[in-house]
Amino acid sequence: MPINPLVVKELRLLFKTGATPSALIRRVADRHAGEPQLDVLVRAYFREAFDVPMLRVGLEQVKEIARGGNLPILNVTVVSRMIQTRPEWDLPNEADDPSDSCWLDTVAATDEAALMAAIDPKSIPELAGSWDRMDDEAREFIKRIIGNNRTLQEKSNAIAALAEQLQQQAISTVIPATIEIRSKAS
Repeated sequence: MPINPLVVKELRLLFKTGATPSALIRRVADRHAGEPQLDVLVRAYFREAFDVPMLRVGLEQVKEIARGGNLPILNVTVVSRMIQTRPEWDLPNEADDPSDSCWLDTVAATDEAALMAAIDPKSIPELAGSWDRMDDEAREFIKRIIGNNRTLQEKSNAIAALAEQLQQQAISTVIPATIEIRSKAS
């Protein structure tokens, strides 16, 4: 069950053009139909293509996705990691046009620990006056809440950008088809 470098490249390109993790899993399933350990192979592809250390899907979930189902939670959990590791897997290429952009250019995904380390609660007006009077446990709790909030905000922004990309693809497909149907009906 070797990993095909062409499939890795294809998965990266598909993600950059708006494919969801479920769509990427379907692509691996299509390319490796009949593979008995398809879930292991899917995890290997996500590790190789996007530096996702552990994709939490089992064989039955992969089979369901391959049949056309989906697992929306992957959009929340995995997309963020894929964006976060983009500098490792989406290296510039001489053939790339610098003016080419994709939906990933508009989003960020920062490690929650890094977000927490960068928090300066004293700079938040609502906390500035009381920060020094709090004990260490309260300060850590508030920093964790702020870091969690910022992480969730980044994840929401990423999902919104992905949804926008998918909407643009749908519009570019549906509107010409609708116009063609209407012109034939006239």
